[in-house]
Amino acid sequence: MTILQSKKVSVIVPNYNYARYINKRIDSIVKQTYPIYELIVLDDCSMDNSVEVIERKLSEVQRKYPDLKTKFVKNEKNSGKAMAQWKKGFELAEGDYIWIAEADDLSSRHFLEEVMKGFDDPEVVLSYAESMIINSWGLILAPNFRWSRDKEKTGHYKQSYTKKGIDEIKEIMAVRCTIPNVSGVVFRNIPALIKCANQTLDYRQVGDWYLYLQLLSHGHISYNRRALNKFRLHGKSATDRGEVHLKEVIVIHEMLKDKYKFSDDVQKRMANEEMRIRKKYGII
Repeated sequence: MTILQSKKVSVIVPNYNYARYINKRIDSIVKQTYPIYELIVLDDCSMDNSVEVIERKLSEVQRKYPDLKTKFVKNEKNSGKAMAQWKKGFELAEGDYIWIAEADDLSSRHFLEEVMKGFDDPEVVLSYAESMIINSWGLILAPNFRWSRDKEKTGHYKQSYTKKGIDEIKEIMAVRCTIPNVSGVVFRNIPALIKCANQTLDYRQVGDWYLYLQLLSHGHISYNRRALNKFRLHGKSATDRGEVHLKEVIVIHEMLKDKYKFSDDVQKRMANEEMRIRKKYGII
């Protein structure tokens, strides 16, 4: 498919010890039906052979796609925070739109072609697609993530939509992080993006949620219900640190209550979400 008027999309690939996935990941990016403007790979001082694999792969990409801008940035010391790498990527990106494509995930060839349609609305600051869940071997575990994000079965994700970011917050995003995976998201590269990213560094586990919430106060959100992103779920999750998770969720909830007026239903769902986390981790 030929795109006559494409927007400049910078793709950021944060990597840490994902040498076994990085080749297929980069292939899934450069083979998009929507052309990308630049590819920036960030390695957070990996302990496997990621650097060697990435350098070899980027050399291959440069031969096949000579007009594509590529950059490889290697940390000499591990940052210890995924959000620090996101922030670095935002600062390095020269495109008008930014896709953080995490190194262990994959995507449909049509991911960008579909998600970029959301930006036909000039007010949209964040456009994302539904995610399917895959395991370490790439086998599909779940065809979508709707069951997890809409635990109360409100039907919020039955159709694709574009709406005001503040409305999305008040309807569902205030309860929990309802964007399951950043690899399914494309951001408009607005000045507020880096400012919001700076503030995420205070959070160990919900920095992504905080970023989305802050950004949505600056514009609209677009959602594509097609599962065009493949979120790789590993056996162990960083969110297993229950007390930190609960504490940060409560902080976000209180911050939102100070900023917005919520319906009784949404406030009840917030309280239920905190209780669900307590029960999950056995926290009294």
